[in-house]
Amino acid sequence: MLILLLAYAITQSVYSDAGPIPASIQLRDVASCDGLNGQRSIWSIVWSCLSTIFLCTWVAVHPNVHFRPEKWNQSWFEKWLWDPLHDFFTYKLILFLWALLVPEYILAWAVRQWLKAGEISKKVPEWTRTHGFFIIMGGFHLFRLPADAPSTQFPPSTPFPRPPNHPRPYSFLSKPSESSDFVVPTGLHSRKDEVPVCPLKLEDFTADLLKTIAPTETELKDRGKSDVLTKFIVLVQTMWFVIQCIVRGTQHLPLTELEVVTLAYTMLNFFIYIFWWDKPRNVECPIRVYKTSMSTHKESGEEADEWDDTWWIRWVQPILYYTIGNQDDCVTLSKQRSIPMFWSGRMEQEELGLAGLGPSILGAAFGAIHCIAWSSEFPSHAELILWRIACISIIIVPFLAAMLCAYLSVDEAGTWYEGLLIATGVFSMFILALSAWLYVAARIATLVIAFSSLRSLPPPAFTTVDWTTFIPHI
Repeated sequence: MLILLLAYAITQSVYSDAGPIPASIQLRDVASCDGLNGQRSIWSIVWSCLSTIFLCTWVAVHPNVHFRPEKWNQSWFEKWLWDPLHDFFTYKLILFLWALLVPEYILAWAVRQWLKAGEISKKVPEWTRTHGFFIIMGGFHLFRLPADAPSTQFPPSTPFPRPPNHPRPYSFLSKPSESSDFVVPTGLHSRKDEVPVCPLKLEDFTADLLKTIAPTETELKDRGKSDVLTKFIVLVQTMWFVIQCIVRGTQHLPLTELEVVTLAYTMLNFFIYIFWWDKPRNVECPIRVYKTSMSTHKESGEEADEWDDTWWIRWVQPILYYTIGNQDDCVTLSKQRSIPMFWSGRMEQEELGLAGLGPSILGAAFGAIHCIAWSSEFPSHAELILWRIACISIIIVPFLAAMLCAYLSVDEAGTWYEGLLIATGVFSMFILALSAWLYVAARIATLVIAFSSLRSLPPPAFTTVDWTTFIPHI
């Protein structure tokens, strides 16, 4: 709705005929109304683009487990209207807007989870990357049993076998056998009396506990709301749109600005889909792990960092941390009711740099694709200038992020170019903190202009592709 309202505002405020418009508005209107002789309509263009963007931004995103405690004795209004709408506007819509406005950040999040899931699958025997994704996304949640519920305690645990030639020890791998606080219910009790505590991560578990409660890969895929057929349909629809755009280019037919924007989304979201291929999608109910009502649970592993309280750092630090994915270092899971929206696990600085370098470069390429419409015919000269400024902005900002990730991924200690790398990193952080909002504004501008330019398209934009030229014939 925001995009459509902004598009309407532009159409009402801009009436200038200036700009590179060789054809008159009247000729374009006639061409748009001609549905014969290989002509396509505006609605067919909009439908093709919007359906592809929806698949790229809504279906391709694989969220973490958004755990919500069950409510008992709900009214029909809460169960069928209020709760679904509340979940949509407070979680799913936010993720959709992130994927719409900052798609390369979603790609960087997917890459971080992919790397962390592969690391976890190597630590635990017989685990796959799907298991790693499941535990990262909050698939295991701690509950406290009612005081009167009978239970039995797990026996002393055995340590995880260390992977061969592992570079550094993990605290939970090298722990000696010790008593576990986790229990198994042994009698009947009401589920509504169980108290949800917090999501769990791998360091909280023991080897024996994971062997007992961990589902198989088939069971994990069954929990997801997506299958291979759905993913295949998404990829086919995306590739078909890309092929149409390429063929139009070979036949010297122009692309509308909306088609250029959609083409950029298809490129970036293709990689998102690949990295999240093994991640279960839209899992809403985690596996319950129990402790008694009297037991406590504290953060295992390293302690969480604190956000800086200095006034000028208070707004810069979150931007930089979320840009490189370092915000997880400031989160204590034992104090969270649900897994954070962009949680991917704590990673070393070099790993964060490597995980963000590729997505940042692809983000700059995402902006460069918008330059296909650099010399296109716009309804007004103001929209032409605004489009070019937005294109430059969405290329430069991801490039700055790539420079920052490159700085983080290199160990500069003791090297002759250490000073140069430090200066580059500081410069990138400073400019990135100042230009983050410029990027969001540029993304909104490209989306608004993509829709507003549909009011006046050149006649060749309505010409359909002549597929017979690609079919061998006599």
